Amino acid sequence: EREITEFGRNPEIVSFIGNHCRLRRMDGAWVSVDVSPYPSVLHQHALASRWEEAVRLCRFVKDDMVWACLAAMASAAKELNTTEIAYSAIHEVSKVEYLASMKEIPSAEGRAAAWALFSRQPAEAEAILIQAGLVYRAIELNMQSHNWTRALKLAIQYKTHVDTVVAYRQKYLNDFGKKETNKTFIQCAAQTEIHWETIRAKIEAEVDKERQRASGEIGR
Repeated sequence: EREITEFGRNPEIVSFIGNHCRLRRMDGAWVSVDVSPYPSVLHQHALASRWEEAVRLCRFVKDDMVWACLAAMASAAKELNTTEIAYSAIHEVSKVEYLASMKEIPSAEGRAAAWALFSRQPAEAEAILIQAGLVYRAIELNMQSHNWTRALKLAIQYKTHVDTVVAYRQKYLNDFGKKETNKTFIQCAAQTEIHWETIRAKIEAEVDKERQRASGEIGR
């Protein structure tokens, strides 16, 4: 591994073939650099969807950089198992836990939205869920991202789970010892009765409905 600073400021990549890279420095000098061949080999495996071979290569090389390359390639291809293996190898615990939770999502649209959120595209994730009619999951996505204003806006717009959003917002603030300052939440809280048993039952009903929908899609 070599630091980019040894090539001066703002070096320009002129060509990159295989594991051979040619750079042009600011002073006009040309520099040839040999880089690791493994990312290129991994890329060929990824293009051909040869994920098992890619994982075997990473295990042979035992280099975090190569594992990180595989994680990025598998994530871009939405290859869940390989992405999980790669992030686990470089000890990205939070990402591994998130990927494991995706396996529990029953619907294809829900998983697609989870991938979009994993790729830092929350607006796309929400759009996928709304288009699929999974309004509660879109609300939940915004609550988990602490985008409370958007979560409440969706709940009011679709006239569902307003009590859920208000309740979880109150719990969030209480956990951090804060008081509500958002006028919309204050108004909704004054007009909404909070019953946790009812809220949990509604959430469970949403999950069951999504499972049934997914089962119907598989049975077609």
